[in-house]
Amino acid sequence: MVMTHDELLARIDDDEKFLEQYFGGKFKGQSALRAVVELHKPRTVNDVDILMCNYCDWNSYPCGTIQAIEKELK
Repeated sequence: MVMTHDELLARIDDDEKFLEQYFGGKFKGQSALRAVVELHKPRTVNDVDILMCNYCDWNSYPCGTIQAIEKELK
């Protein structure tokens, strides 16, 4: 199952909150991962139902970057 962009961000945020509580500190890796996902957000093209990656010019969404992140979070 493919996550929506918002679901993916929520999953990263939930993992980050857990790690902060468990280890008592901020993890830069989680913040970096969230920043990458923020860059690779979906956008529609010409008001049609085709989603493209906002960062990977003209690659469909989810792009390879988002697919790799989703795979590792499952």
